[in-house]
Amino acid sequence: MGKIKLIRADFRLIHGQVITKWLKEAGAKKLVIINDALAKDDFLGNIYVMAAPPGIKVEIKTIDDAVKQWQEDAFGAEDLLILFKSVKDSYQAQLLGFPIETLQIGGLGGGPGRVNVLNQISLDQEDAELLKEIQSKGTHVYLHVLPTEPKVELNAALSKMN
Repeated sequence: MGKIKLIRADFRLIHGQVITKWLKEAGAKKLVIINDALAKDDFLGNIYVMAAPPGIKVEIKTIDDAVKQWQEDAFGAEDLLILFKSVKDSYQAQLLGFPIETLQIGGLGGGPGRVNVLNQISLDQEDAELLKEIQSKGTHVYLHVLPTEPKVELNAALSKMN
């Protein structure tokens, strides 16, 4: 049975920080990306698979398929790093029964209506509401860009939005 070592929401998915820092920090041997659009895009999916370091397996699943596979075999026996592209994806997975005990928020890019709450992390009102809902279900939600930097708890980050 697979063991979840880290669940991270980061719009960049597999990128330098995940490969050089978080994968090692978590001790994971498999990356599971959960995103409906990417799971249906073979070309872009292959790019993400090739971006993983040697010896690290990568699976890309739709939200529905990820929930089903978790219930069937927990993605196999490897230690896992689960990546969501957005807060909304993690929220939908949790609603369908994916176990999210702890959710780390990484890079969430800027744009209109978004407030920078920590380094490379910005939230809009929808993200804030979904994160509050995820947290209300008993999930520990925190923001963390790099392992060498301090974690910021969700409520502290949300206070910057007012």
